[in-house]
Amino acid sequence: MFLDDSFRKWARIREFVPPFGIKGQDNLIKAILSVTKEYRLTPALDSLHCRRCIIVGNGGVLANKSLGSRIDDYDIVIRLNSAPVKGFERDVGSKTTLRITYPEGAMQRPEQYERDSLFVLAGFKWQDFKWLKYIVYKERVVSSRLQAPLLLPPASQSPT
Repeated sequence: MFLDDSFRKWARIREFVPPFGIKGQDNLIKAILSVTKEYRLTPALDSLHCRRCIIVGNGGVLANKSLGSRIDDYDIVIRLNSAPVKGFERDVGSKTTLRITYPEGAMQRPEQYERDSLFVLAGFKWQDFKWLKYIVYKERVVSSRLQAPLLLPPASQSPT
């Protein structure tokens, strides 16, 4: 589901707590949507006909397999969490269409994100929605445990 207040199953998912719905988070999500200018797919992504898609994880199974060019041949390449690309192109390819992650699995350095891909947040718990709020409102996050700022995806990466 892409965040959209006209999502046809909105009423149904409001009845379940995360990860199965948004119960308890609906006001926060409505606030985020009210300030988010664009939360739909980009025209380039929306026009893709996903005839051949591939999901590339980060378990290391592709190491030394030289499958990068075959992966890049897919119409859509979906990467999970912080699956590395830079420096591993020969094995994992260089193309990323979507990067799906939850906050703990997100890359911590903005330069690691692919500029031409769509960052997709997979919210599983209430803290994930709060993290999304920090990104949208460009708030600084300070961990009470570490007393150090946590890094968020670059502002050019619109959360979806």
